[in-house]
Amino acid sequence: MEMQLTQKQELKIALTKELVQAIELLQYSTLELQSLLHEQALENPFIELKERKRNERTDSMRYIENVSVFNHSLASHLHAQLVGMRLCNEQKKALDYLIASLDESGYLHTTVAEAARHLQLEETIVCEALHLLRSLEPAGVGAENLPHCLYLQLIRLPQRDELAETIVTEYFESFVHKKWKEIKSKLGVELADLQRVWELIRTLHPRPGSLYNDEQMTYIVPDVIVSCDNGIWNVTMNEEIIPTVVWNESYERKVRSDDPHVQKYIEEKRQQFQWIQRCLMQRATTIEQIACEFIHRQRDYFEKGLLHMKPLTMREVATALNIHESTVSRAVKNKYMQTPHGLIDMRRFFTSGVDEHASQEKVKGLIAELIKQENGQKPLSDQNIADLLEERYNICVARRTVAKYREQLCIPPASKRKQYA
Repeated sequence: MEMQLTQKQELKIALTKELVQAIELLQYSTLELQSLLHEQALENPFIELKERKRNERTDSMRYIENVSVFNHSLASHLHAQLVGMRLCNEQKKALDYLIASLDESGYLHTTVAEAARHLQLEETIVCEALHLLRSLEPAGVGAENLPHCLYLQLIRLPQRDELAETIVTEYFESFVHKKWKEIKSKLGVELADLQRVWELIRTLHPRPGSLYNDEQMTYIVPDVIVSCDNGIWNVTMNEEIIPTVVWNESYERKVRSDDPHVQKYIEEKRQQFQWIQRCLMQRATTIEQIACEFIHRQRDYFEKGLLHMKPLTMREVATALNIHESTVSRAVKNKYMQTPHGLIDMRRFFTSGVDEHASQEKVKGLIAELIKQENGQKPLSDQNIADLLEERYNICVARRTVAKYREQLCIPPASKRKQYA
C-alpha cells in the first residue's frame, strides 16, 4: 500500500453564526423579532431601542381597541352573584369547591357524593349548593354534559317548551343525527315540530363558561398593509410595530479611551449593531418584494375578494424575485397582511389549484356560497355541488374533493342540513 499526499480544491458554502442568525431573523414573527431586539439591546450597551411614533393613518385603523370583552373569569362572575346571600359556612365551602371544579366550558365533572366525601359534608348540603350554582348566570353552568346544559337553559325560558325538554333529555343523540322520523313515530309529533325545536336549540349556548375568560386576549398585528389609492395599489411595511435600532453615541463618548481593548470592544459592538441594521433592512425589503409580487399575481383577490384567488406556488414567486424558494417560505412564515378584504396570513396566498384558474380557496368559497343559497328542505349533496361547480363556474372537481373541502369548512353533510319546515 502506497501513501500519497494530494491536494483537492472545492467550493463550499460556510454558514457562519451571523448568516444563520440572519436566516432565522427573516422567519421571526413580530413578537419574536421584538424579543430578539431587546435581548440584543441588553447584550450590547451601545444599542438603543426607540419606539416609533404613531401616525394618523395607523391610529385610524386601531379598531381592535374598541372591541369589548369580558375581563373577568367565570369563577369571579359566579362569586360576585353570591355577595349578599345568607349562606352558612358549610354552604360557602361547598360552593367554593363546586365553582373551582368547573371546567372552561362551565361543566361540572364531579358528583355530589365525591364532593361531600372530599369536603366531609352531608350530601344534602352539597345538593343545596349545586342547586344554587345552577340557578346563577350564565344559564347552563354546573351541568353534567351538553344535553343537561341545554336542558338547564330550556327550563329558564319565559315560555317552557315541553317537547324540546323531552328531546334533549331522552332523544338527544338521535335528534342531533337527524333521525327525526324515528323520534316522530315515538312521540307522535310532526316533522315541523322537530324543526321548530331544532331552531330553538340552535339559539342556546353549548359552552356557557367560555363566555368568560381570565386570560389576556392577544391580537394579530399586520406586518404589511396594502391599500388602493385612485386605482394604484400601495404596499406599506407596518414599521411602528418594530422599534428603531440606533447607536448610543453619548454612551460611546463616555467609555471611549486610548486603551486598545476598549477600542476593540467598541468596534465589535459597532459591527454587531451594523449587522442588526442590515438584517432588519434586508428582512423588510424581502417581505415588501413578496407582497408586491402577491399584488401582481393575485390582483383579482385584492380587487374582488377571496373567491378570486388563483393558484400560486412559492417556486413561482421565488423565480420572479430571483431568490431561493426557502427564502420565500421563511419570509411569509407567521406574517400577516392587512388588505381591503381583511387580515390574511401571507401563506394563504400559496394555494394549489383544482384547475388552471381555480384555487382551493376559491372552490371552498364557492362551496360555502352554494350551500348558503340552497333550499333547506332539499339540501345539496356533494355530487350536486360538484355538478353545479362544473355547470356554473366550469370547475371540474370530484365528489370526494367536495366532501373534503366541505368538512374543512366544518359544514355538515346534506342529511344533517335538511330542514322539514
